[in-house]
Amino acid sequence: MRVLLLFVLQLCGCVYTLRGYHEDVGIPKARRLMVLEMAPRIIGGRAVSAISQYPYQAGIVTSLTTGKTSLCGGSLISSTRVITAAHCWNDGQSQALQFTVVLGTLTVFSGGTRITTRDVTVHPQWNTKAITNDIAIVKFPTVALNNNIQVISLPSASDVSNNFAGMTATVTGYGKISDSQASFPPSTTLHHVSLNILTNAVCQRSFDLKLDASHLCTSGTNRVGTCDGDSGGPLMVTWQNKKILVGIVSFGFGDSCSAGYPSVYTRVTSFLRWIQTQM
Repeated sequence: MRVLLLFVLQLCGCVYTLRGYHEDVGIPKARRLMVLEMAPRIIGGRAVSAISQYPYQAGIVTSLTTGKTSLCGGSLISSTRVITAAHCWNDGQSQALQFTVVLGTLTVFSGGTRITTRDVTVHPQWNTKAITNDIAIVKFPTVALNNNIQVISLPSASDVSNNFAGMTATVTGYGKISDSQASFPPSTTLHHVSLNILTNAVCQRSFDLKLDASHLCTSGTNRVGTCDGDSGGPLMVTWQNKKILVGIVSFGFGDSCSAGYPSVYTRVTSFLRWIQTQM
């Protein structure tokens, strides 16, 4: 699951914005997936045995105004809503025409429940340069819930001051499993990996871009993390005996998925009021 939205090479001080995500990452990835439904692909992760382990996982097949196809991930937060990253709809260079939301399957281009919609609300302060407010709500007619399609809980209002630092989180997606992976075997398996949540102060040491309080970071220690795909996907923790969505995949280092750098997410607790206005 690649987070190729921001390349921040600290040694040279080079900063590349996420403009062009769809052209650089999503479209090439979609083409590969259409051919082979792609390999399992989270760096250092393991295969998910059944989609019922993560029934809130959504795939988003993005049809762009150029006629090309790109990919993102998302999370089901109600029977009519998926939450994803704003850059999946508009990355500052490419504009989506419509989304096909895919639920209840380990694959993206086949199986599951598939819903096409153009009803997408991007956060009004979405900033492609600062990469802040990278959040959007996808709306569609009611989908039937079952063992393979379930809603994930959002944090409660009492969690707003909780930065979740030190907790172990789980991220799921369809990205590459190694930097050297050049071809994609015909696997249809979603992968997952456990990551430690960092304080923003610790995470900031790895980035030239100034992080915002609405960002959340996970550690790349032991060379695990997200890679090549599904921006907008879920970062989940088990909190007070239930799974809650704490992050939305936003950006990270693009030169090497396994170099041990942090990954950055949109912090869900920073947007609870806005999310509620879209429900």
